[in-house]
Amino acid sequence: MDIQKNRWHEVWEHRVENEAILKSEDPREIFMELKRINGWDSTGSMLKYDQFYDQYVQTKNELEFSPRSKSNVISSVFEVGCGCGANLYLFQNDGYHVGGMDYSIHMIGIAGRVLANPIELICEEAANLSWEVKYDAVLSNSVFSYFDSYEYAKKTLEAMYNKANQSIGIIDIHNIEKEKEFIQFRKGLYQNYEERYRGLPKFFYEKSFFLDFAEKHNMSIKFTKPDMKDYWNNEFVFNCFMRKR
Repeated sequence: MDIQKNRWHEVWEHRVENEAILKSEDPREIFMELKRINGWDSTGSMLKYDQFYDQYVQTKNELEFSPRSKSNVISSVFEVGCGCGANLYLFQNDGYHVGGMDYSIHMIGIAGRVLANPIELICEEAANLSWEVKYDAVLSNSVFSYFDSYEYAKKTLEAMYNKANQSIGIIDIHNIEKEKEFIQFRKGLYQNYEERYRGLPKFFYEKSFFLDFAEKHNMSIKFTKPDMKDYWNNEFVFNCFMRKR
């Protein structure tokens, strides 16, 4: 995925952080700045903190599959494609042990400044994830759509499976059934859409890809619909959670 990777890599390496906010003592302001750096302002507007926090709570509960059962409680989370650590920042503040990886050295550098004592922070491509150090749950949020093939996605999933003690979560997977509607919507946002996103495509998935993976590895699986209030992308994406039996 060299050409596509290099274009997106260039985008992330040139994101600029507000040091004053990152050094502040306001967790909400820090989190929102981390989300902004991660590209959540790409449509010209940002979601609110409560919207992001609702997604975090949903993700945390789904990773545990049955949060009322003590046997399913997770205490450590690793994120593939963590960017500058926004999601891990919330998990850390709730007492979880965290670790992450991203292929942008700039983003990983920011994560290293805002996360307190992460188990590991790795600058590497997703498919090259090492599973020497394991976590209860392994998460990937809004990352799989940047891959360029099912082969690459499968290799990444295999690594996530090996790194997870209990569960895997993949958030905001672009639905192949909604591909045309997604492109039309994006064209409505930008008059120069074709030029703006030339060489920066999204990859769309069939749910059967994840169903086949779960069956092969004897995992429980469930799909959920994103429910972030007023999030424009909700109708074009789905979430997938898998748990080892």
